[in-house]
Amino acid sequence: MGEIVSLAEYRDRQNPGLVVMRRLERAVGRLDGVVQRRPGRMAPTIERELMLIARAVSSGMPRDAADRAERLADLLEHPAASGS
Repeated sequence: MGEIVSLAEYRDRQNPGLVVMRRLERAVGRLDGVVQRRPGRMAPTIERELMLIARAVSSGMPRDAADRAERLADLLEHPAASGS
């Protein structure tokens, strides 16, 4: 019997940096949606975290940026964050 090979998993194993960049892209997309829906100005803590994400990206640390972006998106998407 043959073995089924997932091309996506194969590519991910060949280029782990691409996996991190995809994570970062998804997290930033989530953040963009959440930030666009929020009325008014962002809280200073959120602005600071967004700045740290941008700094991590520009410093060549996409894994750190992805981790931060995912955490922030999780927090901002939580119903308690919108006052619901």
